[in-house]
Amino acid sequence: MKSNETVSYKRSFLIGMILGDAYTRRRAKNKLTVEWTISHCERYTDLVEWKRDELVKLFAINKPLIHLSHNGKKGEKFKKSLFSFTAGRMLRITSQWFSKNNRKCITPKIRFMDHPVGLAMLLCDDGSARKRKEFHKDGSIYYLKPSFTIATHSFSLEEVERLLSHISLVFNIDGIINPERRLRRGEIKEYYRINFNVENSIKLWNLVLPYIPQIPSINAKFAYAYDRFGYCSRRDL
Repeated sequence: MKSNETVSYKRSFLIGMILGDAYTRRRAKNKLTVEWTISHCERYTDLVEWKRDELVKLFAINKPLIHLSHNGKKGEKFKKSLFSFTAGRMLRITSQWFSKNNRKCITPKIRFMDHPVGLAMLLCDDGSARKRKEFHKDGSIYYLKPSFTIATHSFSLEEVERLLSHISLVFNIDGIINPERRLRRGEIKEYYRINFNVENSIKLWNLVLPYIPQIPSINAKFAYAYDRFGYCSRRDL
């Protein structure tokens, strides 16, 4: 399971990024290639660099340049770090599995994400460790162990159910789907998020930990999980 040379590892690595923040599109002039774009906000530039280097190592693509781009309206300070490249073969086929009518979707092909690195990439992109607090009778605060959540706002309820069922079947990790209602352009829209309780969060953490990039931005993102879960096995907690 730990080898980074197997087809399972490479395929799951790609799928995890696709379900996260990667964007892919077919090339109009050459249908045998697809364009990939990896993009994160500026504070995750080191994650963009890490993904770029992994893609170069695993798929022997030409090393693309990373650049900063302003996001949104003119004058906004928010920047994103990104790179793009075109490729064929596995990178093209895998991306097409999860695209319908120019929309990213979770199809039955999710069964090919059978290596923990896929979950690790999805967690790095859209995951978070919730820091929940409670109060003692004397008014003092104590913090509960982290519980992980994955923001699956881009997908329909059926697609999120498909993903969660796959995680349960292949990785023996169970979660629940929580709807979130938000006001968008004057309308209430419903989105979906996967939540894991503490027991399943520990299982998830121990599973993905060997494949989480050891870089400053991700260390900061999961600092509370490292603090409470660390590298211990479940029986040591």
